[in-house]
Amino acid sequence: MKCSISECKFKAIETVSISFRETRNLCKEHYELFKNKDKKHLPKFSKASKF
Repeated sequence: MKCSISECKFKAIETVSISFRETRNLCKEHYELFKNKDKKHLPKFSKASKF
């Protein structure tokens, strides 16, 4: 079974419930993103070049 994300070509490892009726099959990478969706992430800023 393939991952439900359209650009992804990896094998699905987990089925998750997105809403009341909708489920998705996610690969390892997308499942980790889904699992950590409620975590707060600080943005990383870098200095722009002088050109």
